[in-house]
Amino acid sequence: MKVCYAKFIPHDFLECHINDAINVLKSMKTSFKWLEELFPRVWELSFYSVLLHDLGKCASGFQRDPRKWGYRHEVLSTPFTAFLDLPEDERNLIALSILTHHRTLDELEEILPSGEHRGEFEEKVEELFQNRDYIEEIFFERVPYWELYFFGRRKDLFNPPNDWAELVEGYDFDPLLSWYERNAGKYWSELVFLRGILNASDHLASAGELGVRLLSDIKAAVESRVPPERWRLLQRQAGEMEGNLILRAPTGYGKTEASLLWANRNASLTKKGVASRIFYVLPYKASINAMHSRLLALFREPELVGVLHSSSSFYLYSSELEYKRLSSLYRKIYTPLKVTTPFQLMKPFFGVGFPEMGLTELTGSLLIFDEIHAYEPNVLGIILAMLELLMRKKAKTLVMSATMPEFLEELLREVLKPHLLSTPSEEADRFTRHRVNVIDGSMDSIEELLAEVNAHGPVLVACNTVSRAMEVYSHLRDRYNSMLLHSRFTYGDREEKEKKLLASLGDYDVVVATQVVEVSLDISFSTIITEPAPLDALIQRFGRVNRRGFGNPRDVYILTTGGEGDRRIYPMEVMRESLKLLEELNGKPLLESRVPELVTRAYEPIADKLTDEVLTYREQALELFNSLKPLKGSESERRFHEMFQSLEVVPGAYQDKVLELINRGRAIEIHRYLVPVPLWLFRSESDAFHRLSDRGSGKYVLVAELEYSPELGLLREPASGGEVL
Repeated sequence: MKVCYAKFIPHDFLECHINDAINVLKSMKTSFKWLEELFPRVWELSFYSVLLHDLGKCASGFQRDPRKWGYRHEVLSTPFTAFLDLPEDERNLIALSILTHHRTLDELEEILPSGEHRGEFEEKVEELFQNRDYIEEIFFERVPYWELYFFGRRKDLFNPPNDWAELVEGYDFDPLLSWYERNAGKYWSELVFLRGILNASDHLASAGELGVRLLSDIKAAVESRVPPERWRLLQRQAGEMEGNLILRAPTGYGKTEASLLWANRNASLTKKGVASRIFYVLPYKASINAMHSRLLALFREPELVGVLHSSSSFYLYSSELEYKRLSSLYRKIYTPLKVTTPFQLMKPFFGVGFPEMGLTELTGSLLIFDEIHAYEPNVLGIILAMLELLMRKKAKTLVMSATMPEFLEELLREVLKPHLLSTPSEEADRFTRHRVNVIDGSMDSIEELLAEVNAHGPVLVACNTVSRAMEVYSHLRDRYNSMLLHSRFTYGDREEKEKKLLASLGDYDVVVATQVVEVSLDISFSTIITEPAPLDALIQRFGRVNRRGFGNPRDVYILTTGGEGDRRIYPMEVMRESLKLLEELNGKPLLESRVPELVTRAYEPIADKLTDEVLTYREQALELFNSLKPLKGSESERRFHEMFQSLEVVPGAYQDKVLELINRGRAIEIHRYLVPVPLWLFRSESDAFHRLSDRGSGKYVLVAELEYSPELGLLREPASGGEVL
């Protein structure tokens, strides 16, 4: 008798892979109790999906060389569901999850055994029968033992008759597809869960994992950082709140600890730990990386705290963690706590990747949104639509902010119906750190301004655009020990600059920066001179001054005039209103208790317009999400990539180095040479961009033939000289 393998690098017997996948499934069954409340039969049907999903791999052609075989093993696995003593609807649910566990129905359309494709199917079934002895004597014989292991008793629901081979060959897929078209809406959740759970079990077993991880005691982790006797009022209250919550508290208050205590109160617990999947959502990669590091220090094991964003693999690589293994696991239902962007959560709603697995993981989850005010109206609308749907799937949400305008809170309250917590005024004012000084002028007078401000250490000069920051830095670099920091450096150069600042900030007189400084570095300047911006953005910038000098305000300086490119970044109405409010506070401390009211007033001129925009995007997103069919591909996947695709380019000066890294198998290190560029720059100077190569990995790398220097970053001038038209 020949043995049958499920995997070949390394070799893994089919029965061993099924055994591993059942182990994963059993750990999910023990942990994810909330799924039974939504779909009582979920674990029994999932067991038989996992049991039968790879039987088609017994075909002799697959066993010889799966890469050259040219057929889909899941098509051969599906007919075995006919031998389940279950109602027709349940058999069809299992059959569809098996049929689509690698490809969607529309992707399989070309080879499904119907019409002219019937002959190829029958030919491949004959290959399956060449390993009939293995199927009958090894696989079929083990089924009762697997049932006993999983259920605690034999079910005897899988009963292939003596003529099973003829019945597999005669299996008719058309009634199954017709059933799907009639019932996909009715069984939407069941189809999602069965495919999602099968994918999770299969993928984790293939990765060598035998179960999902549970989070250790959250409360104990918080106590290790902040003893209970030092917990602030809102932290205690958050830890007692069940259900959705909006929390307002000043920067530095300890909102992260408050959110973890809330998660502890709302989590689903088992004897072995916290079973709930928790997502900590932030808008910026830099703050995500910093939060991952912080939470990893609390929970200690990288398998327990994941990180997900577009360049998280490189972050893990740079952190000297097992980046290949961990990057793979973080994208599966494995890690209990993930720090991520909202875009990663949106993917399954747009049908990206394995959406059913993502939707299953989000069901019953705990979502923590920090800095939610930072998103554009289109993103906010999609987040609201997503939260509305997840509310129906037993998810709970905490939203927290120091600078959330009232219109946004009202939108969130409408969807979440949350509890509300905010810091009492007297307590909030203890976190006051800044005194407002409005200066009539612009960055054109920066040298005179630096001579006038009362600075006893390095000064932060904050500009709204990269071009303005370059211009200001060029004026200052000969007279001051200065550094330029903005988003248009390679990631490697930016990392080096940030390391220098962290190690020796006191060596610099001036740091000229754009908005990147609002979210990246945990350093404290003596003061700031900043161009005007919306009040919430300014408060974020002020946060780089007097980081922990609560109750001892330092001067911050706001100019009345910005640059020509500001309107491309910020709404001018909000900038004007913010400046007006700050002028009223000129010479006075910016009391933390007043921040929510002031931010709300700053956005009043466009609050109604923004509300309408957000609601419009929400309705569009709901319409799109509700139109998606499980197990099928969708046009929405293309729309997602068009909406949120970010452009990262290699400066022409580094293209040879990048090509060398690719050829040496070190493509992960390309990230050091990438520069993020805005879409407007790509469109305005498209002639300066080209693919690194016509084939191989290089065809996915975009090169910008623009001047680049580690001191100034990516310039708009072409690398070849002359002008870009």
